[in-house]
Amino acid sequence: MYMDRRHFLVAAGATLPALLGACGRPEPPLEIAGHVWPGYEPMFLARAMGWLDPERVRLRETASASESMRRLATGEVHGAALTLDEVLRVRARGTDLRIVLVFNISAGADMVLARPGIEALEDLAGRRVGVEDSALGALMLHHTLDTAGLGRDQVKTVSLTIDEQEAAWERDEVDAVVTYQPVADRLRDDGAHVLFDSRAMPDTIFDVLAIEAGHLERLERSTRHLIAAHFRALHHLRANPVDAGYRMAERLGVPGHRAMETFRGLVLPDPASNRRLLDGSDSRVLLAAREIAGLSEDAGAPLDRDFGDELVRHDLLPREDPR
Repeated sequence: MYMDRRHFLVAAGATLPALLGACGRPEPPLEIAGHVWPGYEPMFLARAMGWLDPERVRLRETASASESMRRLATGEVHGAALTLDEVLRVRARGTDLRIVLVFNISAGADMVLARPGIEALEDLAGRRVGVEDSALGALMLHHTLDTAGLGRDQVKTVSLTIDEQEAAWERDEVDAVVTYQPVADRLRDDGAHVLFDSRAMPDTIFDVLAIEAGHLERLERSTRHLIAAHFRALHHLRANPVDAGYRMAERLGVPGHRAMETFRGLVLPDPASNRRLLDGSDSRVLLAAREIAGLSEDAGAPLDRDFGDELVRHDLLPREDPR
């Protein structure tokens, strides 16, 4: 999904460089790329709150998921915040990523919007449906048509990136679109209505933190620090939403009083939920990855289909919410 698309205490971390200096060279900081997306914001909130030690973790802000993937491919960063299908795309290009954290699950944030007069899923038959050439777009369209009892050949798909959808809608080039925020709200203001959304496919669309396997082994302590800081910030977001919202507003590009609205349709799993999602050969993330890989012919780019249980790791998660 392109937004073009969905840690431990500093006091403890501050002593680490000195300790490592006594026994060898300290490990370099873990470099993580991430673009603006609500599900990723607790990680950046942790930095703003001073809970992320810059000597151990550095967040590299990017303009899009495409830029994050490019930085991974060139070795500029060790990991990135990506959607699950983007992880499989990067792996197909030769970078051996491991998923260590689930930032968010889409529970209504991804949707199919339609024009007035298209009131039921079955009404999509023969209609023009705008969709991104991505695994996520293919996955949403697959579930939509399956629920409608329609085949892919019964609709006319129109390839549209997220930034092209509004113009295509205004030019009446599509009858429905597979889309997400913030474009979805603007299309709804223009008369579109929700026909289908990701609440109908729970535990399927994930945004995750993925780190290259070789770097993960070398920078494990920094990775644990980042994950713990993310959960500490997530706890602050829930306990003090007004304060967190105003701190996140500038990066999200919204007024402070509206920042928390951008999380509508997202589930932000805590450590226990993350463990459920990542633990075991039948973990929900692995099952979703296999489903996405099976749609690789419609994904718009090659996806890795030859992965095993090692794709996910739950052992770096804290046992409890850091506070």
